[in-house]
Amino acid sequence: MKNKNQKEEKKRKKLIWLLLLLFIIGALTWYFMQSKPLVPLISSDLLPEVGDANEQHISERAQEIADANYFTLQINPEAIFEDGQSTGSIEIVNPGTNVYPIAVDISLLSSGEVIYSSGAIYPNQFVENVALATPLAKGEYPAKATINIYDPESKEKQGVTEAELTIIVKN
Repeated sequence: MKNKNQKEEKKRKKLIWLLLLLFIIGALTWYFMQSKPLVPLISSDLLPEVGDANEQHISERAQEIADANYFTLQINPEAIFEDGQSTGSIEIVNPGTNVYPIAVDISLLSSGEVIYSSGAIYPNQFVENVALATPLAKGEYPAKATINIYDPESKEKQGVTEAELTIIVKN
Protein backbone atom coordinates (compact mmCIF):
# COMPACT_ATOMS: atom_id res chain seq x y z
CA MET A 1 0.00 0.00 0.00
CA LYS A 2 2.80 2.34 0.90
CA ASN A 3 4.51 1.65 -2.41
CA LYS A 4 1.30 2.45 -4.30
CA ASN A 5 0.85 5.74 -2.42
CA GLN A 6 4.45 6.71 -3.17
CA LYS A 7 3.91 6.01 -6.89
CA GLU A 8 0.75 8.11 -6.91
CA GLU A 9 2.56 10.89 -5.04
CA LYS A 10 5.38 10.84 -7.63
CA LYS A 11 2.82 10.97 -10.46
CA ARG A 12 1.13 13.99 -8.81
CA LYS A 13 4.48 15.76 -8.40
CA LYS A 14 5.34 15.08 -12.07
CA LEU A 15 1.92 16.34 -13.12
CA ILE A 16 2.32 19.52 -11.01
CA TRP A 17 5.78 20.16 -12.48
CA LEU A 18 4.46 19.52 -15.99
CA LEU A 19 1.54 21.94 -15.44
CA LEU A 20 3.91 24.54 -13.97
CA LEU A 21 6.25 24.18 -16.96
CA LEU A 22 3.32 24.49 -19.40
CA PHE A 23 2.10 27.58 -17.53
CA ILE A 24 5.55 29.21 -17.77
CA ILE A 25 5.83 28.37 -21.47
CA GLY A 26 2.32 29.74 -22.05
CA ALA A 27 3.06 32.95 -20.13
CA LEU A 28 6.31 33.53 -22.04
CA THR A 29 4.58 32.87 -25.37
CA TRP A 30 1.79 35.32 -24.49
CA TYR A 31 4.35 37.96 -23.40
CA PHE A 32 6.33 37.76 -26.63
CA MET A 33 3.20 37.74 -28.76
CA GLN A 34 2.06 40.97 -27.06
CA SER A 35 5.40 42.74 -27.59
CA LYS A 36 5.50 44.91 -30.67
CA PRO A 37 8.65 44.75 -32.79
CA LEU A 38 10.82 47.86 -32.50
CA VAL A 39 10.43 49.69 -35.79
CA PRO A 40 12.05 53.07 -36.34
CA LEU A 41 9.40 55.77 -36.81
CA ILE A 42 9.55 58.97 -38.81
CA SER A 43 7.34 61.85 -37.80
CA SER A 44 4.43 62.35 -40.20
CA ASP A 45 5.72 65.91 -40.70
CA LEU A 46 8.76 64.44 -42.41
CA LEU A 47 6.96 62.06 -44.75
CA PRO A 48 6.65 63.25 -48.35
CA GLU A 49 3.50 62.71 -50.39
CA VAL A 50 2.84 59.17 -51.61
CA GLY A 51 5.08 58.18 -54.50
CA ASP A 52 7.69 60.88 -53.92
CA ALA A 53 9.73 59.10 -51.26
CA ASN A 54 13.48 59.13 -51.69
CA GLU A 55 16.41 60.35 -49.62
CA GLN A 56 16.61 63.76 -51.31
CA HIS A 57 12.96 64.71 -50.71
CA ILE A 58 13.02 63.64 -47.07
CA SER A 59 16.14 65.68 -46.31
CA GLU A 60 14.70 68.74 -48.09
CA ARG A 61 11.47 68.47 -46.09
CA ALA A 62 13.43 68.02 -42.86
CA GLN A 63 15.35 71.22 -43.63
CA GLU A 64 12.10 73.12 -44.34
CA ILE A 65 10.71 72.04 -40.96
CA ALA A 66 13.96 72.97 -39.21
CA ASP A 67 13.94 76.39 -40.88
CA ALA A 68 10.31 76.96 -39.83
CA ASN A 69 11.24 76.23 -36.21
CA TYR A 70 14.35 78.43 -36.22
CA PHE A 71 14.03 81.61 -34.19
CA THR A 72 16.11 84.78 -34.39
CA LEU A 73 15.76 88.11 -32.65
CA GLN A 74 17.41 91.47 -33.12
CA ILE A 75 17.62 93.75 -30.11
CA ASN A 76 19.93 96.69 -29.56
CA PRO A 77 22.10 96.04 -26.48
CA GLU A 78 21.71 99.73 -25.50
CA ALA A 79 18.39 101.55 -25.18
CA ILE A 80 18.99 105.31 -25.09
CA PHE A 81 16.61 107.88 -23.57
CA GLU A 82 17.15 111.68 -23.45
CA ASP A 83 15.50 111.75 -20.03
CA GLY A 84 13.59 109.30 -17.87
CA GLN A 85 10.16 110.43 -19.08
CA SER A 86 10.66 110.82 -22.84
CA THR A 87 10.54 108.17 -25.51
CA GLY A 88 13.80 106.52 -26.39
CA SER A 89 15.35 104.24 -28.96
CA ILE A 90 15.02 100.58 -28.02
CA GLU A 91 15.07 98.74 -31.41
CA ILE A 92 13.48 95.29 -31.13
CA VAL A 93 13.04 93.42 -34.43
CA ASN A 94 11.17 90.19 -35.08
CA PRO A 95 12.62 89.31 -38.53
CA GLY A 96 10.41 88.07 -41.36
CA THR A 97 12.34 84.77 -41.30
CA ASN A 98 10.62 83.90 -38.00
CA VAL A 99 7.22 82.25 -37.92
CA TYR A 100 6.59 83.05 -34.25
CA PRO A 101 5.11 86.23 -32.80
CA ILE A 102 6.90 87.47 -29.69
CA ALA A 103 6.29 89.75 -26.72
CA VAL A 104 9.18 91.43 -24.92
CA ASP A 105 9.33 92.52 -21.28
CA ILE A 106 12.31 94.58 -20.14
CA SER A 107 13.13 94.55 -16.44
CA LEU A 108 15.85 96.10 -14.32
CA LEU A 109 18.40 93.58 -13.07
CA SER A 110 18.70 95.39 -9.73
CA SER A 111 15.02 95.17 -8.75
CA GLY A 112 13.34 92.89 -11.30
CA GLU A 113 10.83 95.69 -11.98
CA VAL A 114 9.35 95.55 -15.49
CA ILE A 115 9.92 98.95 -17.08
CA TYR A 116 8.65 98.13 -20.58
CA SER A 117 6.27 95.58 -22.16
CA SER A 118 6.00 95.49 -25.93
CA GLY A 119 2.79 93.57 -26.55
CA ALA A 120 2.73 91.27 -29.57
CA ILE A 121 5.39 91.74 -32.24
CA TYR A 122 4.67 89.61 -35.30
CA PRO A 123 7.29 88.44 -37.79
CA ASN A 124 8.50 91.30 -39.99
CA GLN A 125 7.52 93.90 -37.36
CA PHE A 126 9.72 96.04 -35.12
CA VAL A 127 9.59 98.40 -32.16
CA GLU A 128 11.77 101.47 -32.38
CA ASN A 129 10.83 104.30 -30.00
CA VAL A 130 9.10 103.64 -26.69
CA ALA A 131 8.33 105.25 -23.36
CA LEU A 132 9.27 103.53 -20.12
CA ALA A 133 6.51 102.47 -17.74
CA THR A 134 8.54 103.81 -14.83
CA PRO A 135 10.52 107.06 -15.16
CA LEU A 136 14.23 106.61 -14.44
CA ALA A 137 16.82 109.09 -13.20
CA LYS A 138 19.97 109.89 -15.17
CA GLY A 139 22.35 106.92 -15.38
CA GLU A 140 22.97 103.49 -16.83
CA TYR A 141 20.80 100.60 -15.78
CA PRO A 142 21.65 96.93 -16.46
CA ALA A 143 18.48 95.26 -17.69
CA LYS A 144 17.14 92.00 -19.02
CA ALA A 145 14.83 91.52 -22.00
CA THR A 146 12.58 88.49 -21.55
CA ILE A 147 11.36 87.37 -24.96
CA ASN A 148 8.17 85.28 -24.85
CA ILE A 149 7.66 83.20 -27.99
CA TYR A 150 4.10 82.28 -29.03
CA ASP A 151 2.50 79.79 -31.41
CA PRO A 152 1.13 81.77 -34.39
CA GLU A 153 -2.10 79.74 -34.56
CA SER A 154 -3.06 78.89 -30.97
CA LYS A 155 -1.45 82.03 -29.45
CA GLU A 156 -0.10 79.82 -26.61
CA LYS A 157 3.36 80.47 -25.19
CA GLN A 158 5.92 78.12 -26.73
CA GLY A 159 9.11 79.26 -25.02
CA VAL A 160 11.13 82.01 -23.43
CA THR A 161 14.59 83.41 -24.05
CA GLU A 162 16.47 86.29 -22.50
CA ALA A 163 18.97 88.96 -23.56
CA GLU A 164 20.89 91.46 -21.49
CA LEU A 165 20.91 95.14 -22.34
CA THR A 166 21.69 98.51 -20.81
CA ILE A 167 19.17 101.32 -20.38
CA ILE A 168 20.93 104.67 -20.73
CA VAL A 169 19.18 107.82 -19.48
CA LYS A 170 21.15 110.92 -20.54
CA ASN A 171 19.52 113.67 -18.45
